[in-house]
Amino acid sequence: MEIQTENFKFNPKKAGDHLPSYNEGHAHLYINGEKVNRLYGKYYYLGTLKQGKNEIKVSLNSNNHGTLLYNGKKIEDSTVVDVAN
Repeated sequence: MEIQTENFKFNPKKAGDHLPSYNEGHAHLYINGEKVNRLYGKYYYLGTLKQGKNEIKVSLNSNNHGTLLYNGKKIEDSTVVDVAN
């Protein structure tokens, strides 16, 4: 999986800073509504997904782990991957 962003930089060295950041940080990966991992770069291997439909969602987060917002909405995107039997 590749995460494509604009005006955002992954910055693992600053993860956990107490000050908020607005154009850098990390992402949170959710599979079927469950947080699976933090992402500190644009690539991640999903591994084996369960059969059927799987919702993959990624949200962008500040260095202090706060959710990044744009016009009051979370900066996130999702897609559904259908794994055949």
